[in-house]
Amino acid sequence: MNPIISLNHFHRKIGPSVFYSYPKHMLTKEISSVMSFLLDQPFSENFFIHAFESFTTLNYPFEIQSIRARGGKEMLMVSVIFDQPTTPEIEQKVSTLLQEFSNSLQTHGAIHSAFYKDELHKFEGQEQEDIHKNYSLVKLWVKELYWAVVESTRERTEEERIALLLSKQHIYDTLQELSEGVLTLEELKEWFIERFPENNFDNMIATLLDEQLVFINQIGRVEKYIILLKEVIIERIPPDSVIEFFDEIPELIDILLTKVQEYFNKYETKTKEELEEDGKILFKIMADPKTYNLLSKLREGLIQRDKLPQLVSKTFLDNLIETIEYLKERDVIEELAYNDERYIVLKSNIQIINAFPEYLRKKKPKE
Repeated sequence: MNPIISLNHFHRKIGPSVFYSYPKHMLTKEISSVMSFLLDQPFSENFFIHAFESFTTLNYPFEIQSIRARGGKEMLMVSVIFDQPTTPEIEQKVSTLLQEFSNSLQTHGAIHSAFYKDELHKFEGQEQEDIHKNYSLVKLWVKELYWAVVESTRERTEEERIALLLSKQHIYDTLQELSEGVLTLEELKEWFIERFPENNFDNMIATLLDEQLVFINQIGRVEKYIILLKEVIIERIPPDSVIEFFDEIPELIDILLTKVQEYFNKYETKTKEELEEDGKILFKIMADPKTYNLLSKLREGLIQRDKLPQLVSKTFLDNLIETIEYLKERDVIEELAYNDERYIVLKSNIQIINAFPEYLRKKKPKE
């Protein structure tokens, strides 16, 4: 499901048209015509869905104050176009994002000048600068909306799903309890209700069965035993795969390797209890879309920190910097300086693996 963002504007001379779309060159003339047609319909600020051929459009019309527009308002519509049908869950997420986008434009006092870029020759000095600045800002917001839509509508990876599951305390602790040995279903239920009275035991068991983490074996007519089928292990590993991306700046390899070696020399001395606490943190990192997204980008290569302000808005930048600082504190990433530039690199990669339960490995074959 590959979305396209289209910001549509009712131009005072040419009528409804696509003002800006992202990714570039993805919006066909046919889709552009449909967007213009939708904006030309009776106006109301309500989210709506329109499907045509194999495409589904999620749309939010709105107005912004303008000293240049007829009636003192610019008519706009922001749309997300998908190349397949959408689900109610996706529609709800996108609706929220579109309303947030419209609020950004509505609360920015002078943003209306962006929509006069094609009339730049009619203005001078500061007005031209304002038009350029606001035009760039609107394009930036459209790009950020695209990535927000991609993030909120994409299917989670297998490791994200498992991490999200085990980031929940009652799930994590239940699997830890089962790793000690086989229990009857009643024994586990008593243990669970005592520790997590606010959670539903039956729903939790259904989830573990669906994920094939446990198995229930009934002996006779009454007694049921619950058996852990696999342990989920999360651990840090050196980021060897990232080194190949340093061909253009080989000097960074030595700096990075020194940092990595220092960290893993300490990591190998952690006690079982310390590793368990670290594992809980790692599950939360992998379960959070913001931290997982940054981790995924760093698995592909480095990020030049000093260029971030040029790529994202201040709000987005503040959130990104907060995520960077959090992962630095958790020794997942490292900030390196080289030739008056700062780089964000992966310090310890994270992997999730399935293992045969340890308590079963210790049993004799006959048992």
